[in-house]
Amino acid sequence: MAQAAMACMRLLKLRRKSRDLPASVRPADATTRDSMRASRRCAVDLRGPIRGGIPRGSDAHVGSIGSCGVSGGRRRAGPCHAPSMSLVSPPLNPHTAWPRIGQHHFAHLRAVAEGLSIQESALRYLGIDHGHQAVTAHRQVVDRLRGLARRRGHSAWRLVGLTIRVGAGDVRPSLEDFIAERELDGWTEAEVAQLYEEAFPADARAERRRRLRDRQLALLKELQAVAAERPSPEDRLEGWFDPMTTARLAQAGMVLLRDLQQRIQGGGHWWRGLPAIGKVKAHRLAQYLQLLLPDSVLPLPRPFQRAGSEQSIVLPADAGALVTDGLFSGRPVTHGAPGTAVLTGARTDAEVIEAWVAARAGTAPTAKSYRREALRLLLWLTHERGKGFAEVQVEDCLAYMSFLEHLPPAWISRRHSTVLGEGWAPFRGPLSLASRRQAVVVLGSFFGWMVNVGYLPSRNPWMLINRRTGDDAQQSMLDSRAFTPEAWAALLSHLQAQSPDASRARMLFILTFVEATGLRASELVGATMGALRQHRGRWVLQVHGKGARNRLVAVPGQARDALQDYLQARGLGTLGHQAPETPLLARLSEPHQAIGYQALYQTMKRWVRDAIRDSELTPAEKDVALRASPHWLRHTFGTRALERRAPLEVVQRQLGHADPRTTMRYAHAQLERLQQEMDAAFGDDRLLHDMGKP
Repeated sequence: MAQAAMACMRLLKLRRKSRDLPASVRPADATTRDSMRASRRCAVDLRGPIRGGIPRGSDAHVGSIGSCGVSGGRRRAGPCHAPSMSLVSPPLNPHTAWPRIGQHHFAHLRAVAEGLSIQESALRYLGIDHGHQAVTAHRQVVDRLRGLARRRGHSAWRLVGLTIRVGAGDVRPSLEDFIAERELDGWTEAEVAQLYEEAFPADARAERRRRLRDRQLALLKELQAVAAERPSPEDRLEGWFDPMTTARLAQAGMVLLRDLQQRIQGGGHWWRGLPAIGKVKAHRLAQYLQLLLPDSVLPLPRPFQRAGSEQSIVLPADAGALVTDGLFSGRPVTHGAPGTAVLTGARTDAEVIEAWVAARAGTAPTAKSYRREALRLLLWLTHERGKGFAEVQVEDCLAYMSFLEHLPPAWISRRHSTVLGEGWAPFRGPLSLASRRQAVVVLGSFFGWMVNVGYLPSRNPWMLINRRTGDDAQQSMLDSRAFTPEAWAALLSHLQAQSPDASRARMLFILTFVEATGLRASELVGATMGALRQHRGRWVLQVHGKGARNRLVAVPGQARDALQDYLQARGLGTLGHQAPETPLLARLSEPHQAIGYQALYQTMKRWVRDAIRDSELTPAEKDVALRASPHWLRHTFGTRALERRAPLEVVQRQLGHADPRTTMRYAHAQLERLQQEMDAAFGDDRLLHDMGKP
């Protein structure tokens, strides 16, 4: 307030000097005119009387009212530490759109009047979580309502937005409550009045604050009756949200409150794709929208309901039990009904799905994937084509591939729901190119199996079309899920700088052991000391890997030393002296109890986050490294091994890849060799040689 007063005094001096100048040399530019107008406002605020309302020099003159006095007017002797709020708001940008005033704005002002801070009240009632934005929004609302009060002729318009501190000791009970509490029913009025004054002595300043508070709340109530608007789903967002949030939502195509409401009610991670809006801010936006539209609920589409249609997707009659009993959850469903097919007892499309899964899926994850793809096709055929597996033609296969590429919104589940529950749909979101490719491969295998067992009388239609989907044009071939040498060095440096403890020892083991062995995360958490043996003086580890296949993994010196250090940190002695059931990777408090994948994932994410954020990597390198998961360690092994000229077939066997082309994804060294050879043929040195220069 002192700074505002000094600024006003400077403006007043400038005004007086300007008046003393001759008219011919008096400045008349726009800036000076604005300063003159501001000086007149300052003169009114600092010296002018308030018409018929709050007298000059009273507690509500300039500043805020608190239990220790007045800021900016008269004050008591001694320091005053009560927070204050200036009545004079700085001039707003004329291009800033005024907010529309709703019931929640008055709830915000009442909360501030009752003593809640502007930031807390703005977070609760205005959906604003940044302090500077909260203050700006508060000033906009206060100035808007003060202007309205002045236009309506209210003499106490300055009370809007004023924080009037009424302490707990200032509150006096009513005379009736006092008589009831003290049981003074038989006492005379004079005696009761005397006791009341003795218990609650009159305080002129406190009484004045109470009266001002009552006038303030009454004024807000009156203004609310004439100014508060009821938001409508058809209102534009900029009327109810701050400009920054409005711009972010507009980038996603949301213009009206209804657009945002539909997006939120769709459920799921609805905020994905919105710039600078994460889970926490999305939750606050949803709360604020509910505050704006408490009684407006858009009808949620029924499962598989098409946009703008009352028709819902009808499931096949024989798919109900198969779906609800766990086709998507991975739990097997068996009907066991005898049939007419040659080599299977399945009689219906739903039953043949389960027969195929039981015959071909070797593991639970594979079974879940097979069931999911087959059921998705069955639902699509029933709703879109009105046919079953036996009637599928080449055109249907091509149409389904196009359908997978452009999924309709009705087929995407926007909520966490049980199968066929409210908001459920077969797909969780748009499919990536790899997912679409996998779906086509699985369905081709499924139809080939149905032809072979005699369930389908004709040939496999998926074998008669071009199933190649090509590569994703948006994916960079230089992108890698392996740690760069710089990021890896930052990780190790951060770990080595920490105080020795069980968590640090475990993370060091995870990094150095998997970098040298290339184990999958599931193989690491499932490995035990009994699977670790010596062969001709070297250590090998037998793991039960992908596809339920066993393989032997070499344990080189780096991995052996890392395991030895980790065992000693756990108090288990030297390598080779542990019980066979002892896990390689254990809990911090239980060295003999293994951890699960989720614990491994969270541990690695936490350590990587702390290490990368404190590193000297570039922002781009940090963004890449912060996406790391445990599987990145396996990619790091493959990349480092090939960079250090390990033979491709050796790396393939260590990783357990069935196809060497999978291993070749890590062969960045081959790219470097390609660059070197091309530079030798067409680089600067070759050009100088052809020109005859040394």
